[in-house]
Amino acid sequence: MNLKIKRIITLCTGLFLLTACPGTTSKSPLELIQENNMDLPQPAGFYHKGLNFKISNLFERSSYNNMVIQDDAAVRVISQLSLYFTVESFTKSEADAYAYSFDTEIDGLDAVHDVYSEKRLNTLDEYTISIKKAVPKSVNYPGYIQVISGSRYENDLPATYFLATIQVGNKYYVFQLIGKEDNMGYLHDDFIEILSSIE
Repeated sequence: MNLKIKRIITLCTGLFLLTACPGTTSKSPLELIQENNMDLPQPAGFYHKGLNFKISNLFERSSYNNMVIQDDAAVRVISQLSLYFTVESFTKSEADAYAYSFDTEIDGLDAVHDVYSEKRLNTLDEYTISIKKAVPKSVNYPGYIQVISGSRYENDLPATYFLATIQVGNKYYVFQLIGKEDNMGYLHDDFIEILSSIE
């Protein structure tokens, strides 16, 4: 009897020690970003449809897919920051079909990017959009980048969408980093780092 009571006490003590401490030592994603000079910390390898690159391991899998076109898109989120990352791929035939919808001759890269940005604008009630620019030289593949800000409906908090389309071989990849407009100013360089890590 005494041995059984000792085992129960030992088990309860162990459970208390294991479950009581984690909340006091773990740091929130915002604290980790602040400690990392307002950059997303802990880059880790990520693979999607033939493409390798790096994103912060603070991102977790998300089933929320209202901000993507392709059914097999990868969607990740840092829930505490309402920060989403998405990547999806388009084949050459899909790009050719998009290009065919334009009145003037346009290549696949331009077509995928322009169609995607137009679809993004169509989801917003009011918006601003930057000029489409070539991705920085640190990115090893051709592509375009734009910044879109806007709200989905009246009185909605505005969001910012970093949008880039990259061509790798005969495939086109659309990347998005999406978050509250007030929080996105310090994350643009993180988006460029993701694109620059593409292999």
